[in-house]
Amino acid sequence: MNELQQQPTKYTLELIHQLRTTKKNEIAESKKRMQLYTQDLFSPQKSTNKIDNFMQHINSGISVYDGLMTGMKIVKRIRKFFQRRKPAKA
Repeated sequence: MNELQQQPTKYTLELIHQLRTTKKNEIAESKKRMQLYTQDLFSPQKSTNKIDNFMQHINSGISVYDGLMTGMKIVKRIRKFFQRRKPAKA
């Protein structure tokens, strides 16, 4: 049973500094990997010829138009929801 108990590690300034620098390096590497993944995920596709490039621009334009129209519909509904109703005249 005494074998299972571990001796507590003694933290020195050098050990803390070493652990901190290794963790900082791990975080920096992880940040680089995450940036590469998001860049690959959200970057436009590489077009091989002019037709693909043209279609990519058309798709982007349609997406922008669709986003604007959806936003305008949402704003219209929000305004309609918060619009004050005038009392009916008797």
